[in-house]
Amino acid sequence: MYSQTDYFFSGKKLNPAIPSPQQYLGYAIGDHQTRYDKLVAYMYELDRLSDRVSVSVIGETYEKRPHLVVMFSSPSNISQLPQIQQERIKLVNPSSPMPDISKMPVLVQLGANVHGNETSGGEAMILAAYYLAASEDEDAKKLLDNAVVFIEPVLNPDGRDRFVSWVNQNKATPLVADPNDREHNEVWPGGRTNHYWFDLNRDWYLAVHVESQNRLKFYHQWLPNVVTDHHEMGTNATFFFEPSKENAENPLVPAYVYKTLNTKFAKYYENALNAIGSLYYTKESFDNLYPGYGSSYPDIQGGLGLLFEQASSRGYIQDSQHGSVTFAFTIRNQLVCALATCQAAVDERQNLLKFQRDFFASAVSDANKQPIKGYIVGDNQDANKLKKFAQFLLYHQIESYQLSDNLNTDGKAFEKGKALFVPTAQPQYRMVQSIFEKPTKFADSLFYDASAWNMPLAFGLTHAELKTLPAKNTRLSEDFLKTPTVAPVKSEYAYLLDFSDFMATKALYRLLQYNITTKVAMRAFKIGDKNYGHGSLMIPVQGQRLNATTLFETIKAIGQEAQVNFVGIPTGFSQSGIDLGSNNFQKVSKPEALIVTGQGVASYEAGEVWYWLDTHVGMPISKVDIATLPRLNLSRYNVIVMVSGQYDRSLAPKIKQWVANGGTLITLKTATEWALKNDIAHETLRIRNVSDSSKSIRVNYEDAAANEGSQNTGGTMFEADIDITHPIGFGYKNRKITLYRNGNTLLEPSKNPYSTVVQYSDKPWLTGYVHPQTLKKISGSAGVLVSPEGSGRTILFADNPNFRGVWYGTEKMFLNAIFFGANISTPTPFGAKEE
Repeated sequence: MYSQTDYFFSGKKLNPAIPSPQQYLGYAIGDHQTRYDKLVAYMYELDRLSDRVSVSVIGETYEKRPHLVVMFSSPSNISQLPQIQQERIKLVNPSSPMPDISKMPVLVQLGANVHGNETSGGEAMILAAYYLAASEDEDAKKLLDNAVVFIEPVLNPDGRDRFVSWVNQNKATPLVADPNDREHNEVWPGGRTNHYWFDLNRDWYLAVHVESQNRLKFYHQWLPNVVTDHHEMGTNATFFFEPSKENAENPLVPAYVYKTLNTKFAKYYENALNAIGSLYYTKESFDNLYPGYGSSYPDIQGGLGLLFEQASSRGYIQDSQHGSVTFAFTIRNQLVCALATCQAAVDERQNLLKFQRDFFASAVSDANKQPIKGYIVGDNQDANKLKKFAQFLLYHQIESYQLSDNLNTDGKAFEKGKALFVPTAQPQYRMVQSIFEKPTKFADSLFYDASAWNMPLAFGLTHAELKTLPAKNTRLSEDFLKTPTVAPVKSEYAYLLDFSDFMATKALYRLLQYNITTKVAMRAFKIGDKNYGHGSLMIPVQGQRLNATTLFETIKAIGQEAQVNFVGIPTGFSQSGIDLGSNNFQKVSKPEALIVTGQGVASYEAGEVWYWLDTHVGMPISKVDIATLPRLNLSRYNVIVMVSGQYDRSLAPKIKQWVANGGTLITLKTATEWALKNDIAHETLRIRNVSDSSKSIRVNYEDAAANEGSQNTGGTMFEADIDITHPIGFGYKNRKITLYRNGNTLLEPSKNPYSTVVQYSDKPWLTGYVHPQTLKKISGSAGVLVSPEGSGRTILFADNPNFRGVWYGTEKMFLNAIFFGANISTPTPFGAKEE
């Protein structure tokens, strides 16, 4: 057995009054995976015993675990944290006098375990905390005098505990290094993701989840100079530190970050890893383009984000091409680089502080040089969607304003109270550009993740560039998110709800939960002074199980909860369009939904469905493991969702019969391909790999990955046309819709003219990277098809409308498929032969 102190802290002088992790936990770090509650308890013990330590709870996770950031510095600095924070606010505010940076500490944030099953970083944070609290060496004291170190030991506590439970349950004595052992192969969905199976390392920018929202609130209170992001990768790799892949740098970030700071810090990691004989590499992989990683978000906030990737033991020991990889070995590599980061930050302290000041000052001056002075974004029908976008801006501390008056620009109308404008001349200019810009030119054609992240397009909001700013009215604040609903007038006849608001689906589900008869308009109409579009809801007063007074109170409460406005009306006679007694009002059935989960199913996509229904609709969905489907009685369900995955052919006859009996099957991406290949739906896949030339072309072997990868569409935005008279299009007012594509499923438009609900435009490319040959195949293809079968139907999505919990522009289509699928009756064209 190795000597733990010597292995991790060779030659270091440590205060015996501060218990080591081994003394407190009862085992050596590396010998056992530490449960999160024990990690938290140890941090509080350090806080109790050391005047260098202060624990801060910044929130909690979905599973009610405390979300910690632990602060380390000299006792003097710890006692003056409020004053240090105030000086930081002055530093990053270009309009404030420049503080004396010679006396300011540098702020370093060490973060790990955003992927729950990459636990070496979390264990290294326990050791780093011990070192900062207990070290008596002069270099440690200098560090603490000149820096405040924030440790966020685990960015994803829920995922970590899911993984730790698995590994500790399957740990053997003696340890098993065989990669095929159960210990090294956790069950679906694994511990990588958070409670809703989301990858939190993509969420710094999107801010969908509570963990990210907690983190961003803390982050913007301090704006640390350096932020580390400790990860793991495949067991047969070694160790990666930045610089990352060449030609994959965010063009909005000053070159100083990549060319100077990264290079300087890399020298410290080189020396630290050389000293312990660990192999490493740089420059070959990973990128900094997407601003939503833990290692890239700080770059666009005047800081330095740093990625570390350690070859994983995925347990305690595992065989690799480099020999056995032990958990302790992986922890030590993470630890030495974390401490080297602190040392580098202290050595570069004044440079980092000056750069951060210059970063925000140059943001304002650079913006003033540009012809575009701001952006406007709004929605005249969907108040809740605009509120969600406003909240997104607030998470990132972006300055924006409400309109003083209505504004028409670029052929678009923006109404006062229903739009926001964002000036570019502000400290967050570069973040504003990230949100609104639409890049189409890139230095590289391979991307670690997305190549497009325009948020107005994602939200499906009307937006435009402004070359002249309107007068500034009320600055956006939390108050904008609390706009009260208008209670309906009590009616003895009926209530109506325009379905254009995103949260109308939540209201619909609540109505169905209370067994309130609810009908949906298949055609448009006008009553009173208001036009109601396709999909509007009508609740008749007569024939309900509730009396008129109770019905009114229930509808009023539902409107307040969902933040939508019902309207009470005294008559069923319309000024135009259908009357309320028309057969073109169809009863809506309550969804009883199942989503297929389990081994082989894309957990991210399944989690996105679960998340949207949980948090935005309040509707339960049964998560059923794929292994149980063959023996499951499906009659209790009227909706089945199948996301991308590997599905066996043997399931097809059962699913097909269930659809024919009246069910609604909703498929996404590769599940759509499976449904077509197995004759559940009767549409056609578009062939995607047809060469334009019969001539063979030689390509160098080393270029194979780049050549093939460039033809994949890894995250790009395209324009499409949606039929807003179709139940899938209910609530949409504009036929133009933005689709996000990060897959290769391509569909031919249906031969039935009524079945192609969404179709890509002939020139669909909006922003992001796409290979020219791939673009030709996407153009004019179908985005959503409906294929009838017996009394039921399959709704086929070529893409993922629920992407990362933020794609409000297309999520409504998916919810419509769930709620209105049973109302779709696709006619057979006159003269066509029925199958």
